[in-house]
Amino acid sequence: MPEKLTIEHYADAARAAADAFGLQAAELRPISMTENVVFRLREAQTGQLYALRLHRPGYHALDTLVSERDWTTALADKGMVVPTGRRAANGDWYVPIATPDPGGFRHAGVTIWHEGQTLESRIGSDRGPETWPWFHRLGALLGELHTHTRNWAIPSGFVRHRLDIDGLVGETPFWGRFWDSALLDDQEKRLLLSAREWATARLYELQANGAWFGLIHADSHLDNVLISGDRFGLIDFDDCCYGWLAFDMCVALHSSWGHADFASIRDHFLAGYEMQHALQADILQQLDLFLLLRSLQLVSWREMRPDIAANLRKELWMPKLAQDIRKALAS
Repeated sequence: MPEKLTIEHYADAARAAADAFGLQAAELRPISMTENVVFRLREAQTGQLYALRLHRPGYHALDTLVSERDWTTALADKGMVVPTGRRAANGDWYVPIATPDPGGFRHAGVTIWHEGQTLESRIGSDRGPETWPWFHRLGALLGELHTHTRNWAIPSGFVRHRLDIDGLVGETPFWGRFWDSALLDDQEKRLLLSAREWATARLYELQANGAWFGLIHADSHLDNVLISGDRFGLIDFDDCCYGWLAFDMCVALHSSWGHADFASIRDHFLAGYEMQHALQADILQQLDLFLLLRSLQLVSWREMRPDIAANLRKELWMPKLAQDIRKALAS
């Protein structure tokens, strides 16, 4: 059996990537190996910190990675705290680097490392009233992002995937066929198939009614929300795509869904959002739909990430999911 790759196996690739970006590393520290392999680099000459990312093979093509950088550059130019890219010595945003993966290479990219802490590390599982101002600020942050989305002239050649009806519940959804997950037994599969059919009908109604759709972050859970001094920002645009704006909100709210005070948390979030971007009249109905869709989407993610032990423990997440589905089907 081939040796399982660890982040240490990518150290030579990280050093080669640093050279390609003209960076002399005083420190090159492994940070994480999840969807991508990430190192933190401290430049010898300036002390500037960078995130050096080796993108996982088969997830994003080069043109989609470049498009992500185009958007974050435009957001940074508007003063938002987002990943700020550095070009390689040849002028490109990304360079192919030899790695020990079966395909033999990954695209490497470099962004400035913003100092701070994530909102998840600040509040953890706490959702008491003292945390609600954070959700007000988070709503304002998403509202600011979506205002940019609606006003930005997307450049020619811009390519990102779509979390539209096909991308969420079609035959080959972007995140996988949740209703057919190997984590589920036959009865659970039937229940999730019913949820898929219910959600598909609702999405067609939403589309017909003109629900706002555009470029979204799509992964704004609290671990991707950065508190940097007195500023708020978003990191990890790896999943950015075209999608419903309400879906973007639901990713930010999902970890609070089911909490006894969720209505208050949601209302603080929406009040902050409305300071930056208008709300549609049916936003509460949109949120109900997309909160459930996010839960369904995460079933496929859990199957893809068996290395996280909690993902395989259905007793931690399946009972609530089943309850939420049955409630939606009865509505």
